[in-house]
Amino acid sequence: MMRTSKRLASACLLTAASLALTACGGGVSDAPSTAAAPAASVSSSAPAFTPATSGEMTLYTWSDYFPESLAKKFTADTGIKLTVDYYDSNETLEAKLRASNGAGYDVVVPSDYMVQTLVAANLLKEVDAASLPNGKNIEASFLDPYFDPGRKYSVPYLYGTTGYMYDTAKTSKELTSWADYFNAPAELGKVGTMSDQTEVVGAALRAVGGVTCSTDAAQLQAAQDLLKKFKSKVSTINSDGVMDRMVSGEESIAMMWNGASMRARAKKPSLKYVYPKEGMALWQDNFTVPAGAKNVPQALTFLNWMMDPVNSAAAANFQRYGSGISGVNDLLDADMKSAPEIVIPDGYTGAKPVEPCTNEQLTNYTQIWESFKG
Repeated sequence: MMRTSKRLASACLLTAASLALTACGGGVSDAPSTAAAPAASVSSSAPAFTPATSGEMTLYTWSDYFPESLAKKFTADTGIKLTVDYYDSNETLEAKLRASNGAGYDVVVPSDYMVQTLVAANLLKEVDAASLPNGKNIEASFLDPYFDPGRKYSVPYLYGTTGYMYDTAKTSKELTSWADYFNAPAELGKVGTMSDQTEVVGAALRAVGGVTCSTDAAQLQAAQDLLKKFKSKVSTINSDGVMDRMVSGEESIAMMWNGASMRARAKKPSLKYVYPKEGMALWQDNFTVPAGAKNVPQALTFLNWMMDPVNSAAAANFQRYGSGISGVNDLLDADMKSAPEIVIPDGYTGAKPVEPCTNEQLTNYTQIWESFKG
């Protein structure tokens, strides 16, 4: 997954001299941002932590979302063989874990709302992240997110926004909204979109003046009608490979995450990331241990290792996303401090966390999504 940070008006300030890649009020959590949180006491239901020095484990994560160099470093540092498998959406991950009762993988990387969903389904183990040796490095503003208060089940990985990108060399029109995305200028050709019902249906609801997790019949119908019309304009429904397609010119407009967009612009400067005026998703991805994991000591060793700021920064610099680990900001590459994909424009307050939908609301999403894909 080519999934960087947010800055919400005056709440977070990011300048060339100071890179504030932490959650602020209205962001991932409402807790004030400080350097780090004190370690919490160990939960009796969490597995005891004994660092592993051998064995193996499997990481199941978004495509293109964990640097190969970091995987090799983990093995060199710990003696644990790491195998990495990939998926393209939270829903794919959920389906896989439900089908196997949480078995098959040792660490998985769900986004915010999906952590909550998997916990409710008893598909994740308690890990008590703050009680691990490097748990002290979790920034206070990331310690009590709405989806996992106290970090009982998850460790923060990376976070960012979902907008879209287009090639300014192909059109003279300035695109500023989701409405522009779903009704893109003909000269941009076919449109790329994600294989992600939460992102796509959510964007369609925003474009028609609705809200995410809506149960309003008129809003839902308008979003479905928009997507039905949009289908003929779609090039791909695929979250994988979008950066390569945009850089090669195979697509000139596509829904994208901001980190992938920064990486794409580095290769093709005419590409521009859009902050839609109707708003956009602010997401956070997390490391978790499935209920059926077989290599728990190795998994906990991995979680603890990834809370070392040096290792977390390596991932953030490669993926171009923010981290919730204290000390990472000082280790980020200089070009992230002024990148338009990273520095949210002054006055833009549309980046909001993805709220969890109820089963009824998810059923509406699924019906709209299946109609669109079919």
